[in-house]
Amino acid sequence: MKKSNFFLTLLQNHSLIFELIKREFSSRYIGSFGGIFWSFAQPLFMLTIYMITFGVLFKTSFDPLESASGHALLLFAGLIIFNALSEVITKSPTLITNNPNFVKKVVFPLDLLPFTLVLLAIINVFISLSLWLIGYMFLIGIPKATVLIFPLILFCFLPLLLGLGWALSSIGVVIKDISQVTYFLTQALLFLTPIFYSVNTAPYFLQKLLMINPLTFIVEQCRLVLFYGQMPSFKGLAIYFILTTIFASFSLLLFKRLRRNFADLV
Repeated sequence: MKKSNFFLTLLQNHSLIFELIKREFSSRYIGSFGGIFWSFAQPLFMLTIYMITFGVLFKTSFDPLESASGHALLLFAGLIIFNALSEVITKSPTLITNNPNFVKKVVFPLDLLPFTLVLLAIINVFISLSLWLIGYMFLIGIPKATVLIFPLILFCFLPLLLGLGWALSSIGVVIKDISQVTYFLTQALLFLTPIFYSVNTAPYFLQKLLMINPLTFIVEQCRLVLFYGQMPSFKGLAIYFILTTIFASFSLLLFKRLRRNFADLV
């Protein structure tokens, strides 16, 4: 199946995608005491923990002259991007195996399941971004106009999330242990991505290594537009989008190649 067919499937099943997203939100929050409040509570809780650990106990900072509030906002901006990728990486390996009815009993476009997972991660990004903006207004003032460029950066990040979703969800059906590997991968990425520090503060010989991490560039660009009020590297974003789109295309081909075996393995 050609790549263009996925977009046709997407258009034909937009109402189904909406229902899947609504079902996932219902399963997460409906019936719980806090409801959707937990979507806001989780990033705030993790931000508090990381601030205490790295801002107070270890006293790390992006800039020696930077305020505690500025450090917190920079750290939170990095976590917004990391949490989206972490959600996709950790949930993708069991995405197909946790929905056996879609594989065996229903004629269902399975490649939409990773897409739905990515959409949920993007929704959480905007929930966290709303908290970031509120925090910025209380702690510093009116956010810079460059925050309006953030959706463009997120759009360039989207193919990487989709590629990881398709690749890991299909491999997870064939290799059950992949979910264990992804757990260690997310833990490593948390510290190998400049979230608690800046690339410029790392030793020179490590800076090139950090830039190999596909999260590094996006995190740095987000901080530019959200916190520093600077324009991103549009050329860099274009190259990033092309490379991640190529990765997503190959991941979708892999998904479709392995899909024929899903019914026998789930």
